[in-house]
Amino acid sequence: MKKKNIIILPLLMIAAFTISGCKNNEDNQSVEQASSISSIKGIYLNYETLELAVGKSVTLKAKFDPSDAKNQNVTWATSNSEVVSVNNGLVKALSEGQADITATSEDGGFTATCHVTTYVKVDKDTYVPDPTDPTIYFITDETLSNGTYDSTADEYTFGISGSSYKQIYVNAPDKTIVIELNGVTLENGRNSPIYVMNSGDVEISAKKGTTNIIKDTRPLFTEEESDQGKGAIYVVNGDLKLKGTGTLDITSTYYNGVHCKDDVKVQKQTLSIIAPNHGIRGNDSVTITSGTIDITCGGDGLHTENSDISSKDKQRGDVTINGGTLTINSWSDAIQAAHDVVIEETDSSVPISVTAKTNKFSSYDGDVVETSNTTLYLRMDSSTYSRGGYTYAALINGEWYKASFKSEQQNDQFGPGGPGGRPGGFSTYYIYEMEKPAIATSFTLYRFQGSNVTSFSDETYNAKSDSKAFNNDYDMVTISVNSNKINFSNWDNYDSSLAAKGIKAENEIYIKSGSVDIKAYDDAIHANNDGTLENGEEPLGNVNISGGTIVLNASDDGIHADGNLNITGGNTRVESAYEGLEANVINVGGGDTYVYATDDGMNATKGNSSPAINVTGGLLDINVSTNGDTDGIDSNGTLTISGGVVIVKGPGTAGRTGSPAAAVDTDGAITLKGGTLIVFGGIEREPSTSGVTKTLCSSSSIAAGSHTVSFTGGTSYTTELKNSANGCLVYSDLGTATLN
Repeated sequence: MKKKNIIILPLLMIAAFTISGCKNNEDNQSVEQASSISSIKGIYLNYETLELAVGKSVTLKAKFDPSDAKNQNVTWATSNSEVVSVNNGLVKALSEGQADITATSEDGGFTATCHVTTYVKVDKDTYVPDPTDPTIYFITDETLSNGTYDSTADEYTFGISGSSYKQIYVNAPDKTIVIELNGVTLENGRNSPIYVMNSGDVEISAKKGTTNIIKDTRPLFTEEESDQGKGAIYVVNGDLKLKGTGTLDITSTYYNGVHCKDDVKVQKQTLSIIAPNHGIRGNDSVTITSGTIDITCGGDGLHTENSDISSKDKQRGDVTINGGTLTINSWSDAIQAAHDVVIEETDSSVPISVTAKTNKFSSYDGDVVETSNTTLYLRMDSSTYSRGGYTYAALINGEWYKASFKSEQQNDQFGPGGPGGRPGGFSTYYIYEMEKPAIATSFTLYRFQGSNVTSFSDETYNAKSDSKAFNNDYDMVTISVNSNKINFSNWDNYDSSLAAKGIKAENEIYIKSGSVDIKAYDDAIHANNDGTLENGEEPLGNVNISGGTIVLNASDDGIHADGNLNITGGNTRVESAYEGLEANVINVGGGDTYVYATDDGMNATKGNSSPAINVTGGLLDINVSTNGDTDGIDSNGTLTISGGVVIVKGPGTAGRTGSPAAAVDTDGAITLKGGTLIVFGGIEREPSTSGVTKTLCSSSSIAAGSHTVSFTGGTSYTTELKNSANGCLVYSDLGTATLN
């Protein structure tokens, strides 16, 4: 399935399209009349201006107002056919100069124009700007005297204002550089508006009371170019800090909003980012301590890449949120960490608010960067994957390219159904990704024994393929292994929209405080334990919740942990999900947790440890449908309750055991040592009890709605049934129970 490209528009245009087509039918028109739109109000293009290197091409797309106009045919014209050509929206730069490309609607004759400037580009291994270019503000060793030196902080400060520059270029090795933006507009269509080639650290500060605009207007990224910065703000060497109490608006039509190869920190700033790929990518870490951050993007909102240990013995790959208001609308994952995600308030006066929507739930309506030109994905079933016990690498043009684990997918996500629509008997597939050189035509794939092999040889492999030609129409191939032979089957496109999780970490996730609200087209919260981290350790795959207020809506799992899910505090509400809570081992010792799911409410799955659900404290309130093969609690191992309160509602009938679907279903023993278990519906097997009293409150149908279970000592619990249930059974150390 090919990924769709969506046009990115200015905010005012997006707002106009959101309003159009939603007018109430106040004129008592018929539905047929109301939906038959035969005229339009205007058209727009995805680019108003372009700078295009000679020989390069870009596709212009027309957008209609209203968006559901019946006739969306346009004709294209160029004002100078010797400079640029246009064919059905495909614009190609022929020679140096300028030209206007005009689209005219067949219906109404409305026009939209893109002004194109073409230039001759000299290919370079690295970006070296023209030192005489007056539109570039240079910060180099030779221009340090233009700044103000603070000997105490050992830093140079450069104040910049106005709109006379297209780029700020920094190449001052080992120097700490502070760039103070005081009402700046930087717009660049040829490279990154802020390009930091080298520095010790760089700080970009938006001054109080000012609005600063950074616009990267390059055409959408289609192939790797070594002399092009990968973000509107691009830092090759050095850490990046974005701070100040002013406003910084970053928009990009090229790739990432902010891209730093080291650490990124945001402090106090009001920051807005719109980009077709990642919003903020810090390869080593991303840390937010305060401010108001709004990210709308086609990739991940926050993204880290590395998981090794730095030369200063620091773990890389964490995303840390210590304060501030963060809003993310992303086509892919909202937060993606190569190591850990930590959400913890460190200053009570700076609370945390995280709101995230992914994929079709998000407001992103722009282009999505295609990866097929630079990335190859390997798809395999569980037997080939074998718990990540192998390393895959390809020999391409005499060089080795290592594949790394990307994601786990269900078979229905590569066909009809989509996330949350799993049919019975679904299969799990595992995806690896590897770099694909743009000039490569074929590759030979090798498999090596061990999960993190770093040295490759064509004599030490475990399995090998024949030479295989790349299929330029697709970026993913399915592989299998027979003895020592790697075989290829179907080519397809890896759709990154399937990787649309709210918060994802390759090791652990910690939510200790703050407010988190996620609506994800995949899992809302997800921790992996596949493969081996770059630090040499086996990932844990744990999700740890000890505080905060968490609201989750997901098309797949509300919370998924490959390892352990540990809940010791906080208020967590899974308002909608396919499965509510899923992990190898689930431990609940505190907090209030509410779950509504269309399949299992809580599921302990097979993994590295024996599946188990252990409840020692807190409150669990779980609702699932009473129709079909759903379970409120489903453990592929054991269920042990020694404290806390568990209220579970599901299928089956109270007092009966052995049902194929039940409110409580386990493959192993159910052990009740204390606390309270209130079951609306059935229990699949008879529990082993000590210190608790069993009460069959009702064996008849109980209607949906609010119900209260009261105990002789005066304690009572009130819960809401989403669906009617067949009876109520209670086990509690509080004594006999009654149902009201």
